[in-house]
Amino acid sequence: MKGLVTMTFTTWLKKEEGFTSKAQYDYLLNTLPYEARRKVILYYKEKYKYFLASKPKQLELKLK
Repeated sequence: MKGLVTMTFTTWLKKEEGFTSKAQYDYLLNTLPYEARRKVILYYKEKYKYFLASKPKQLELKLK
């Protein structure tokens, strides 16, 4: 069976953005004032959308 594999937001944060975990990202957000937190969330949301749209999809093959 073949299926498309897309990178989750958490995996993307760790692999592409250099965070050690989603908890580290959450900690960063929690240290910011409301307006800055909102801007950071929007920034990473747009970067993640762009990443998904611009990277070729990987095929997953299951062999039995």
